[in-house]
Amino acid sequence: MSKDAFCYTFRFCCDPGFNDKAESESLLRFIEEAAIDDVAVFANVEELNTGHMDEAEQLIFLDLMRELQPKLAKLDVTLSVNHWHSIMHADLGKQLRKDQHFRRMVDVDGQEAALCVCPMDETWQQYMADMYARYAVLHPEIVWIEDDFRYHNHEPLHWGGCFCEEHMKLYNERLNETFSREEFVREVLKSGAPTKSRYIWLEACNEVLCKAAAGIEKAVHQVSPATRVGLMSSAPHIHAAEGRRWHQLLTSFAGENRMVDRIHLPGYTEGAAWNYLQNFNMVSMYCRALLPKDTLVYPELENYPYSRFAKSCRFTRFQLLSGLPLNMAGITIDLFDLNGNGIVFEEGYQHILQKTKPYLNKMSSLEVFCKEKKGVCVMVNETASYFLHTKKGKDMEELYPQEVFFAGLLPAMGIPVKYCTDSNIQGEVAAVCGQYFRSMKKEQIQQLFENNFIIMNADATETLLELGLGHLAGIESCTWHRQNMGDYAYEQVVNQREYCGIRTARASAVISCSDVIEVKYMNTENVDTYTAFYDSYRRFAFSGQVVVNDRALIYPFGNFNHSLDIPQMLLNSVRQAILQEIISKVRIDFPMVEKSPYLEPYCTVSEGKLYLYLVNGASDDVTGIRLKTGKMNFQKVTVHPSDNDEFTLECRIEDEVCVLPFDIPALETALLTFTE
Repeated sequence: MSKDAFCYTFRFCCDPGFNDKAESESLLRFIEEAAIDDVAVFANVEELNTGHMDEAEQLIFLDLMRELQPKLAKLDVTLSVNHWHSIMHADLGKQLRKDQHFRRMVDVDGQEAALCVCPMDETWQQYMADMYARYAVLHPEIVWIEDDFRYHNHEPLHWGGCFCEEHMKLYNERLNETFSREEFVREVLKSGAPTKSRYIWLEACNEVLCKAAAGIEKAVHQVSPATRVGLMSSAPHIHAAEGRRWHQLLTSFAGENRMVDRIHLPGYTEGAAWNYLQNFNMVSMYCRALLPKDTLVYPELENYPYSRFAKSCRFTRFQLLSGLPLNMAGITIDLFDLNGNGIVFEEGYQHILQKTKPYLNKMSSLEVFCKEKKGVCVMVNETASYFLHTKKGKDMEELYPQEVFFAGLLPAMGIPVKYCTDSNIQGEVAAVCGQYFRSMKKEQIQQLFENNFIIMNADATETLLELGLGHLAGIESCTWHRQNMGDYAYEQVVNQREYCGIRTARASAVISCSDVIEVKYMNTENVDTYTAFYDSYRRFAFSGQVVVNDRALIYPFGNFNHSLDIPQMLLNSVRQAILQEIISKVRIDFPMVEKSPYLEPYCTVSEGKLYLYLVNGASDDVTGIRLKTGKMNFQKVTVHPSDNDEFTLECRIEDEVCVLPFDIPALETALLTFTE
């Protein structure tokens, strides 16, 4: 698709009949100034959306695309199509038209949408297939399906759907029951072990979306076999609650072509870069790990609610640079209002896109990010919602797994991670959170402990005990203590070692921390206690971070507020130093960044070379890079900084720490290539 190694897809909006002539000329200028490779023309988008548009309205956008296509071709730029709606994101005060007889979505409370449709409705499925078949006549590069192709998040519905009469008939047929909607929802969410209703809900959701996707695929490829059908995806932990099987769904869209996904990037509006990276690691990288490896990924860089009041040019560059670990084919770019204003050159985004493109091309041509990953294994299962035990049984959000906590925490502390979707690993450091163990057979859990070093948070520890397998970690029982109730106020080092230049260092454990567990161990002789909790009166309360049998670290924090929660109090230098020491004692075949908060590492290896991509999500420049390298013995490192020319340094390693004398400015990156 792209003449460059890295593809810029610009999502272009204009209002036909209002500013299309002027904006078409602006587009050609923007392509040149911003190094654009592909243009995805919006149809019926955002403020200009009129609901589920009819064929006459579509023809207006088709005419626009037909007029643009030869002009793009002269610039060696391809055309794609960005139809803005399928199920519809929200009602937004609109209704179906008189001749549209689509069944509408019904939520958990029985509320029926006015515009958002039931995805099982065959009339709507045919409508979507016909719509995309007409786009396919243009033989576009990609036709995009938006992320409203989902069950959740369709305002004003409560959570989403669908619990319409036809869906209820489907659920009841498979259950051989006559449940009302209220009864079925209650069974799906029933506290404790999963019910058959939960299984039926998840299976049906996935099947219905795959069927609708296959209809679109068939319609497109009957007209234009080479056109790819791409999906925008959102947060995987939420999609888990609607049974999404990523390979099945993307295959349904792709047919014989390569799968295409527009991964959600956080930060529609600019915020702190470190916070952006936490969400990037817990959502975007998580999604990438669930997709088939050969999926073409074009993440969504979106600027909302638009202009440099929402996002600076520099932060836009940071998103481009920091997205590279996704192993992207390119990126989709949505920078300007979707109300018909068009391209605003005075914002200057075109200059930052042009400036950053050579580095993105260079990194993509090196093919670093598709190589074998190194780091702590964050254990995840895309079918986690099938196994979760709900506590209250009151809300669909209880079906969201909480397995990715360590994927946000560890990189912020300079520790590289990799997602693992297969528990059959050996010789690794495996980080387990939430109720992950419930998705495994007992024999698999035993093998995981026998073959690896395990880091468990409090929820995972409790789950292990509930499964009757506490002995694998030398644990007899655990008791929860709620934050800010007086049981504990701070965590203190008790192993007589010095961290951050402080003996018996303390780390706060109130207000912005979390609940913790008190653990009773089977044999205290096999327990290496690093920290303990104390109350405000300096009295010992109970042990904290503990390594058992040299096989498992009990990380006693948990019961987090939501799936993407990282309590801010857990991020500090003392806790960073402790975690790095424990991991380096166990096994280290990847570097860890010392002393630089939010200098986040992504590590891959290939043919005797180790690649370390460092992303500076701090507001401070990093002066001098300190890497804990353990027994690794590298002689040279080639540095590819995002803000300068590449250079080579000798590796000087003292006390298993490599100090590299160069800087990484705030919001910039560097690729380090180590050779022996």
